[in-house]
Amino acid sequence: MKNLLIVLAIVFVSCKSPSDKKTETRSIELEQLQASIDSLFNSEVEENEPGAAILVSYDGKMIIGKGYGLRDIENNKPITTNTNMRMASVSKQFTALSVLSLVDKGLLSLNDSIKKIWPYHVFENITVQHLLNHTSGLADYEAPYFLKDWDKSKIVENKDILDWLSTNPKPIFEAGKGWEYSNTAYIVLALLVEKVSGEEFPIYAKKNVFEKAGMKETNYYNLANPIKIKERAYCYEKDSLGNWKKVDGNFMNGLMGDGAVYTSVNDYFQYDLALRNKAIFSEKTHALIFKPSSTYQVNGEDRHYAMGWVVTDSTATHTGGWFGTNTFTKRYLNKPLTIAIFMNRNTLFENDLIKKTDSLVLEYVNPTTNNTYKK
Repeated sequence: MKNLLIVLAIVFVSCKSPSDKKTETRSIELEQLQASIDSLFNSEVEENEPGAAILVSYDGKMIIGKGYGLRDIENNKPITTNTNMRMASVSKQFTALSVLSLVDKGLLSLNDSIKKIWPYHVFENITVQHLLNHTSGLADYEAPYFLKDWDKSKIVENKDILDWLSTNPKPIFEAGKGWEYSNTAYIVLALLVEKVSGEEFPIYAKKNVFEKAGMKETNYYNLANPIKIKERAYCYEKDSLGNWKKVDGNFMNGLMGDGAVYTSVNDYFQYDLALRNKAIFSEKTHALIFKPSSTYQVNGEDRHYAMGWVVTDSTATHTGGWFGTNTFTKRYLNKPLTIAIFMNRNTLFENDLIKKTDSLVLEYVNPTTNNTYKK
């Protein structure tokens, strides 16, 4: 009887088709990837600290979606795939999409003059496209005025930036004659969406971008007019004694457009699918999202900016950093792969966490890739 069972087992194994064996192998490889990601993130985030959420989307599926650490230290609330985390400058892609929504509806052109909207000298020769691709030359709102002279007991809002721009602060360069990453420009874009649509910016973005992308719990957040953020992750930084302290009350957290989006792994996954399926706008408008429209250099190498994305022939990336939050997103344009890491602390760009994650994922997607990180 024992020998018969052994024979039957051998026959069963030998009867597996090549496709069955391949599926089993890939399942094992995915388990190994998940274990490696767990090991990596657990080495960076303690259970009782503010932490991180990770998304890996491949071939239309969420192959990794997980939270590490706490979204709320005081109440011991963990980060999950439903936790809404502050995106910092990753928010710019959603501001750009709000603008493209108006373009898609025929209400706006990328070549439209900003000075025709607001007749301030500071907007001389600046177009919508200049704002989107960081070639407007507008002065940085933080350093020259709001960090130095603003009454920090008051929350800065978008309208305050527009009032400051009406005083015609000296530009960094003439529009279209240089490249400088501009938070100011993206706040102007949010104001432009309000002006053209006749709706408040966060409401317009909610209806015309987030909801169309399947992002049910995603919102822009203005500290001066706060809304309830479902399963919110609070932002933390260490104080001089090494204790984690909330830093959500910064006086510039009333600004929207250059940052201020709260989203989750689950919502961002739906957004990723919507982009790949071209489900938000017309196909013609979708084609603009990752189309380079400006060029700049980093360490002598050319980089290109599109609609809230830094793009190459094969990737689109963006990072974000604000008080108590770091974010990173990377979409491969030559394969159905997206990686996103969100943190409610300011340590993402330490210890090569992004590079190590990317390497592990690529080793799974393409096992012949040379893996530069081992556990």
